[in-house]
Amino acid sequence: MFDSKRLVKVVSVAVASMSLLGVSASVSEAATFTAPKLGLSEVATTNPSIKKGDKIFVVVKDTKNQKVNVLNANGKKTAKKVSMGSTFTAKAVKKTNGKKIVKINKSQWLNAKDVVKD
Repeated sequence: MFDSKRLVKVVSVAVASMSLLGVSASVSEAATFTAPKLGLSEVATTNPSIKKGDKIFVVVKDTKNQKVNVLNANGKKTAKKVSMGSTFTAKAVKKTNGKKIVKINKSQWLNAKDVVKD
């Protein structure tokens, strides 16, 4: 009885010491491991810019007011409005007064935030 307890104790100490040696060896291997260098990822454009000749689609963020203001060439609001869902071809694109605007016909412009590429 006494010998079996002693034998179990010796075996368990031996197993524990071997496992600790194995853990320290794997830790030292991990410390010397060098990770491969990764290449630069390509950045995909999330909001492609609108260019002359692109088809554009009017969208509205406000659900109660389904129309957007028409601007003049200087980016000022006019009395005219365009309803949501209208499609146009961009005649020109320019930046004025800090706003990017898109020309939809001879004298009417829309804020680029109100249109998306179709």
